[in-house]
Amino acid sequence: MIAVTTGTVLLATACAGEPSQSADGTTTVRISQAFQSLLYLPLYVAQENGYFEEQGVTVDIATGGGGTQSWTAVLGGSADFSIQDPVFVPKFHENGGPGVVVAAIQNAPSVFVIGRDGGNATLDDPSVFEGKKVAVSPQPDTSWAFMKYLIDQKGIKDVTMVNVALGSELAAVAGGQADLALSFEPTVSQAVVDQGLKVVYSFPANPDWFPFAFSSLTTTKDYLQENRDAAQGVVTAIAKASRFIYADPDATIEIAAQYFPDLSRDVVAAAVQREIEAKGYAEDVTVTRESWDRNMEIALFTKNIAAYPSDATSYENNVNTELAGRAREIVEVG
Repeated sequence: MIAVTTGTVLLATACAGEPSQSADGTTTVRISQAFQSLLYLPLYVAQENGYFEEQGVTVDIATGGGGTQSWTAVLGGSADFSIQDPVFVPKFHENGGPGVVVAAIQNAPSVFVIGRDGGNATLDDPSVFEGKKVAVSPQPDTSWAFMKYLIDQKGIKDVTMVNVALGSELAAVAGGQADLALSFEPTVSQAVVDQGLKVVYSFPANPDWFPFAFSSLTTTKDYLQENRDAAQGVVTAIAKASRFIYADPDATIEIAAQYFPDLSRDVVAAAVQREIEAKGYAEDVTVTRESWDRNMEIALFTKNIAAYPSDATSYENNVNTELAGRAREIVEVG
């Protein structure tokens, strides 16, 4: 989750248009992901297992380089869907823009805390932070927002947040600049497997934070109206992939390794298993009201949105559950 900037990007308008057909008769769908990320593993599993083709769509995956870029690709018509923090949709609604969230990709607040000493067995005891220096990315990025909100929520005392460049949080622990660091997969597993550090706190393990609409599949209402079958195919394929991840972790790890060849298989396996244990991948891809509320609470806290609830940010005006509901029926029957 990062601060959202608008401005000239709001001048872009979504271009739904007629869907293009592939040579095999399937409909071509373009998905822009913010980053290539283990958090988006259902997308890769659906691609590699042929689930998109089963549903009559051929998916072209592009990487935007950030949530703003991926969502702007949809608004500008160079992508049909994007995957990123769903906060972009209500933020743009507040500024008169379009958008709708149609499926959950990452359903947990997948931020973990690394240190040299272990936490308690359940990894949800916030007292681990007391008297510690904690490395976070700069305000208002995700790790800063999560840590600041947790401190306020739980009244944790004597915590010093050390702002470091994004991606250098673990180096701050290794160099003695901080006692703990907030990070994401696969960096967390690299620290555990390669550096011998420990996970001492898990935001997904804290019941106050789960479920959480962390990463979602987003598009526009115009696209849904003009490409209903293709949209349903995409959501159904991702729903099937999400179920597969839990049913066959070993095969899932093999797919993940293909997409992250620079990581050791031990790191990939540990990262995927940690996400499975955290229930990060959405077994049911419906974005629930509870998960939406939690995202909006943080978004309001970081001033990414102006108000919640409001017409622009409400669950009803941002989330379409019909495609996910139909996908659940198809997957359960099939």
